[in-house]
Amino acid sequence: MSKHSVAHYQRLNGRRSFSSPHRSRGRGTRVFVILILIIVAAAALAGGYLYTTPAGRPATDTTYLLVAPGSNYAELREQMQKKLWLRFPRVFDRLAAVQGLSETGDALRPGRYAVLRSTTMQELITLLKEGKDSPLKLTPPSVRKDSELVDFLAQHLWVKADTLRTLLADSALMAQYGTKPGAFYSEVIREPHTLRWAASGREVLDSLHAHYQLFWKGKRTEEAERLGLNPLEVTTLASIVESESGKRDEYRRIAGLYLNRLRKEMRLQSDPTVKYALGNFDLKRIRGEHLMVNSPYNTYKVTGLPPTPIVQPRTSTIDSVLAAESHDYLYMCAKEDFSGYHNFASSFAVHMLNAKRYQQALNDRGIQ
Repeated sequence: MSKHSVAHYQRLNGRRSFSSPHRSRGRGTRVFVILILIIVAAAALAGGYLYTTPAGRPATDTTYLLVAPGSNYAELREQMQKKLWLRFPRVFDRLAAVQGLSETGDALRPGRYAVLRSTTMQELITLLKEGKDSPLKLTPPSVRKDSELVDFLAQHLWVKADTLRTLLADSALMAQYGTKPGAFYSEVIREPHTLRWAASGREVLDSLHAHYQLFWKGKRTEEAERLGLNPLEVTTLASIVESESGKRDEYRRIAGLYLNRLRKEMRLQSDPTVKYALGNFDLKRIRGEHLMVNSPYNTYKVTGLPPTPIVQPRTSTIDSVLAAESHDYLYMCAKEDFSGYHNFASSFAVHMLNAKRYQQALNDRGIQ
């Protein structure tokens, strides 16, 4: 081989050895880019075909994924497997990994995510990465104490019951809300509340309290003051009114009756407060021994309103109290026809006649 040929071979060989790493990296980059394009293309082709309804399960327009604080991608993936049948699970995993969703649990933002039947892979990943969750709308039921409120919230939200119990027992925190341990339920307005599923216990209580303040802001507080009551007292009176009758067209009249008794410093003598004091809400007939129970809720023994509501009333009942009828009635007794309505009286003598007829009707029906 000539020197020229040897030199030419060495130059070629040198170039090969020198340029090989760059070419390898170039090929690797191209492969990576192509892989990304394939994944994105597959996701685009999938379009509205993110998942299919498993056989035997009813088709729903929306499926919710629940991401608890601290959960990771593997846990989310397991939940998706149970709730959704992904058409392209490996493609979804790779697309999620490329966008950093599956590397660490920190990339998952807690929340309740709505997955529509039209949701694409990319849309779902964007929802999860950006934390675009769907809050719940919850309407609290007619709870009688804090423990029932805890059960309701823990049933629908991520927050644990023990966390809520600890917060509700915190005297300093309850003082910030203007209440005390055991009485927070009286601030829960029975209207739809918008709450984040993954909200902390403190965030949940803050939201409920803010709703309470908004409800009582302005006109309602002015109307309460006109009656000589504060919001808690109005709510407590409304709870008695609502417990006394199932006939809402009587509420303003019953409210006026109890306001008359309060102004005269007469005991309210409300049977539902006795049931609350006894903790027995199934009593059909209140007897003399029941009236002797020692409790601040027994309005046959104490003067004035109970310390807290005996049930959380409807907002319409609260408004009925604020718009109470003006009359001179001091007594009421269920009608003997068991219609659910009441006979009202201004004098004790007339009231006793009404009560006698009702007691006789109970005896005739054998109600004990």
